[in-house]
Amino acid sequence: MRSALLFVSLLAVAPLAAQDAGGGGNPAMDAVLNSYFSDKEPGAVALVALDGQVIWSGAVGLADVRAKSTLDTSDVFRIGSITKQFTATAILQLVEEGAVRLDADIRDYIDFPKKDQVITVEHLLTHTSGIPNYTDLPSFTPKAFGKDVMVKDVVATFKDLPLEFAPGTSWNYSNSGYILLGLIVEKASGLAWDAYMQEFIFTPAGMTHTSASPDNALVENEITGYTREDGKWSQATPLSLTWPYSAGVIRSTVGDMNRWNTAVMSGALVPNASMERAFRDHPLADGSPTHYGYGWLTGRLQGTATLEHGGSINGFQSNGIFLPQDAVYVIVLSNREDVDVGAPAAELAAIALGSPFPSKPYGVDTAALRSLTGVYVTAKGVERYLTMDGGKLWSQRQGSSNKELLCVGQDQFRFVGDVTMLEFQRSNGKVTGARLRTRMADEQMTRTDRPLPEPVKEIAVDAATLQRYVGVYELEPGFNLTFRADGGRLFTQATGQEEFEAFASSPTAFFLKVVQARMEFYPEADGTVKTMKLFQGGAEMEAKRIK
Repeated sequence: MRSALLFVSLLAVAPLAAQDAGGGGNPAMDAVLNSYFSDKEPGAVALVALDGQVIWSGAVGLADVRAKSTLDTSDVFRIGSITKQFTATAILQLVEEGAVRLDADIRDYIDFPKKDQVITVEHLLTHTSGIPNYTDLPSFTPKAFGKDVMVKDVVATFKDLPLEFAPGTSWNYSNSGYILLGLIVEKASGLAWDAYMQEFIFTPAGMTHTSASPDNALVENEITGYTREDGKWSQATPLSLTWPYSAGVIRSTVGDMNRWNTAVMSGALVPNASMERAFRDHPLADGSPTHYGYGWLTGRLQGTATLEHGGSINGFQSNGIFLPQDAVYVIVLSNREDVDVGAPAAELAAIALGSPFPSKPYGVDTAALRSLTGVYVTAKGVERYLTMDGGKLWSQRQGSSNKELLCVGQDQFRFVGDVTMLEFQRSNGKVTGARLRTRMADEQMTRTDRPLPEPVKEIAVDAATLQRYVGVYELEPGFNLTFRADGGRLFTQATGQEEFEAFASSPTAFFLKVVQARMEFYPEADGTVKTMKLFQGGAEMEAKRIK
């Protein structure tokens, strides 16, 4: 539910809750959770099931930072956009009853302005409607989304906007579409959204610890979501659950999420023949794949087909992966918003498959690493820079962040904190290219003779000058850059993101090493600073100092 990040996109294992225990310990799975989260910070809970039976579950980190209470697998989390799977399933139930048609104009069911082209129910399900995503709009600010609203007020933020494209011709993730689907469920069933979920989804699936209520009052065992600012943990920016509604309102446990997946995949909620529509790629009008069904992404993991979805909502991250061929289900829920839990979910699933991602360091000397550095280019002309720093190899896609690589085999590297692999290719012993293997695709790159970009020369700036820049600067409503000084060092943090050190190239200009971004401060005649600019990805954004 949150907008895209600007700059970028650790834990003893707790005892299992009795109802979700099963399969005994698994050191490899324990190690995965411990590699991403810490027992001194907000963390995550996870569960792995085979044919619906729990084979491992664990919890790492704090449920309450102030009280130092630890997470447990029975804790209730906001699951964010995984809610869309529930919405899509409800629609298919109503299709089975003849109360909804997938090819029908949405205006047959709800009050929505007429557009130049017909928008069908299926367009909403597949994110191909062209309706703008309301959580990306300037009006979606902390001041706004912290207050309770009616669903009609949410719809009002986007209903009169022009379509971004003709329905069916392009793909753009849209929470707006799933808000409208919730209204269609209510209209076709005659029940309130949360009442429908309880009667036709949660109860039949045996989900006794799950809520679809927009009431912000905490349910039993619900925990707090956190963000990190100025190096400290604080409760995430409040978001009223009246805003996400059928696009992201659900709160649940890992145990209930396993019950959900089992019920769906067994055909207990919708016959398998109809449910299959939700599990397949729905291409665009020109035949281009979208890798999206109805509330499920279609992907691959270690060569095996997956059905999956993630969720991101203030203070929480979630990710669920199902591998139909092997009947493996993995769910990871986190109460911190700065870690992409898709990576640990993928690692856990790979272990369950018996095909883990390589993680053991492979000895390689500095000279061998340096021989891999250079500029690599894709077929589309996008450059990737392989560099050395601190005796380690780093990879940076043009215009993106710099990522550390770990050698895990001869000419094989893995991105630290991720499951993306980079394999170098040779001809007569000389490195000629590399293949980048992500979860979803492979990308071939050719090594060039182009020189690496000259590193920006770093200079020292005195502490008194840095102190002038300390403060909060607003890039857009609800999205700020915060700067703090520590002796002769300057640090910056974007709202909801990690803090990074900014390095000086001049007394007023600074740059980041983790991503290609630079900042310029503009002192007034008296030395005070009221404005700064961020330069990133070809864009120039001015920010006013607000604190």
